[in-house]
Amino acid sequence: MSSNKPIITVVTGTGAQGRAVSRAFHDSSKWHVRVLTRNPSGPVAQEFEKQGMEIVQGNFEDRDSLLKAFQGAYAVYSVTIPPWHQSYTNTLGEYEQGVLQADVAKESNVKLFLFSTLPYVGPEYMGLGGVELYDAKARTNDYVTSIGLPAVYIGTPAFIDNVHSWPLVKAVDNGAKLESWDYVVDAEKPVVFLWVERDLGPSALAIVESFLGSWRGTWGQVAREIQKQTGIETHHTVVPDADQRWHKDLTNAFIYQNNHGLYPTIDFPTKVLTSDLGVEFGTLEDFVRTKIVPLFVKSPTSL
Repeated sequence: MSSNKPIITVVTGTGAQGRAVSRAFHDSSKWHVRVLTRNPSGPVAQEFEKQGMEIVQGNFEDRDSLLKAFQGAYAVYSVTIPPWHQSYTNTLGEYEQGVLQADVAKESNVKLFLFSTLPYVGPEYMGLGGVELYDAKARTNDYVTSIGLPAVYIGTPAFIDNVHSWPLVKAVDNGAKLESWDYVVDAEKPVVFLWVERDLGPSALAIVESFLGSWRGTWGQVAREIQKQTGIETHHTVVPDADQRWHKDLTNAFIYQNNHGLYPTIDFPTKVLTSDLGVEFGTLEDFVRTKIVPLFVKSPTSL
């Protein structure tokens, strides 16, 4: 498939981050978007192909697949996935995934490597022994820099999209109340949220080396906004048996969020994205109105 436009290859291009980035770059009409996916017959891949994006089947842990996907690409949007994630059957850890993608990008003469990352926590913090979900990505930053690969590190926070997609809000007391929940983080602990579906793509398109967040708020504010817009009593709870529900490394990541917070000295959204580059971010009110209210409040036309 030939194109005079610069090519961006999006790793896991049909996943949550990949969908957002692929759509934004494609909608700009300035980029040829190449979507790397394990399942080209899936609904998202089929939709993207109809829109004119290039779909490449492959495994992001396989060197040959990456070489094929990165060939001729000007830019790569790189994502690593924790091997314990329920939707994947990974064999490589996140650092090894990142190193492989970086090495292939370097070999393929990729000019810009956009890497979705998180801050380094380290083994000493609160005796957790490290937060591999964060630390593996941060170590990948160092590796990418060490091999001289031109890169932008996009520091991402908590994904508000999970409230809708997991979901993290449910009806309780026979529908009389709603409850939002998180594995560890308390209701009023400040959290940086990113609306991935809406805001990640335009921000990646702006191609800046900056921390990324739609706003800073608390889970308690999320619950109160849901209650305000649905009219249903909503409260936030902390799940007590987090390790049994998911994975201890994710528990450690939430403990870090609850006690330290992500990027605590940064105001969100950042000025470089809003004032300097003109990205318009969504708000908590927008998110609840468009994504959460329809889950629990029937519109007049549906009655």
